[in-house]
Amino acid sequence: MKITVYGGTNNKHYSEQEIQACADLGKFLAENGCEILTGACGGYPYFVGRGAVQAGGKVIGYTPAVDMQEHLERYQFTTDGVTDLVFNENILPTNSENFLKRSMDMTPYSDVVIALGGSWGTFSELLFSFFAKKKMIIVDEFGGAGQIFDTVNDFFRSRDNNPDVQNGAEIIHVQDMAELKKLLLQIMK
Repeated sequence: MKITVYGGTNNKHYSEQEIQACADLGKFLAENGCEILTGACGGYPYFVGRGAVQAGGKVIGYTPAVDMQEHLERYQFTTDGVTDLVFNENILPTNSENFLKRSMDMTPYSDVVIALGGSWGTFSELLFSFFAKKKMIIVDEFGGAGQIFDTVNDFFRSRDNNPDVQNGAEIIHVQDMAELKKLLLQIMK
């Protein structure tokens, strides 16, 4: 099973408990034979990836960079949270477009998308996942983009706009990491 982890990427604002919870999730996914996809950057996805790598799992990082030098120098991303990197084939006019392209590139390969907090970037990734009709799991204890996404989704559903867009996309909320792991075990069966 391929699981994409989206979420907050600001390493300076996370508690040791949050970091450990993400590392434990990565280990759990690796031990259950899941392949993890991340944006090859920092924050929650990085901590999940690093936990999976340390447990012997496979983590594919989709970087906005065109090569390793740009990954390390321009973006200042590490490589210890991934086992493989997928580089951006096209240099786009702005840095933000490279990040958006990276997210659009990895979403189709996911069986399940997990959202851990985040802001605008995670929101856009959830939007891509919604249009790709993915199973999206939002972990509520991390807050952030998942709650914003629900508000927007509820607004459009209440207006009965284009119901064909919604068919197939599934948004599931779980309270915390323990509930997430239980749900993932059910999905993996």
